[in-house]
Amino acid sequence: MKKFFLLTLTIFFSSCSNSDDENSSEATKNYSNLLLGKWAYVSYRTNGGSSNQFIHSGEGCSDFQPDYIEFTKEGRYIQFGFLNCEEDFVVNKLYKVNDMEINVTEEGTDEKAFDSIILELSENTLILRSEVPNIVLEESFKKIE
Repeated sequence: MKKFFLLTLTIFFSSCSNSDDENSSEATKNYSNLLLGKWAYVSYRTNGGSSNQFIHSGEGCSDFQPDYIEFTKEGRYIQFGFLNCEEDFVVNKLYKVNDMEINVTEEGTDEKAFDSIILELSENTLILRSEVPNIVLEESFKKIE
């Protein structure tokens, strides 16, 4: 009877573990699919303070484009900035999604650039939290493409 009980517990915990892994894998797949595309900055807050509206640097330009981040199917993380009516910078790195975390690395070296936690993700809204020494940054985005 004792062996049967131990065997039952072992099977139970093994099945729970596999189920959790499958759920985690499914969540990662869903997040990966929802992330794809361009996300314009909307607002941000630091260290739990009040929310601040993001001011796009090229708003007065005739060919205005909002500052945005992009996640591609090929695993690229692109950050775009528009300043003085011209493209000011483009950051091009690699990313991977693990559960609710986005890991961004340098291309070629796989050196960690930063990690962000997905606080909210839907078809139109993305909220990320990134932590660096002494700063917790929460950024809100809306889908633009």
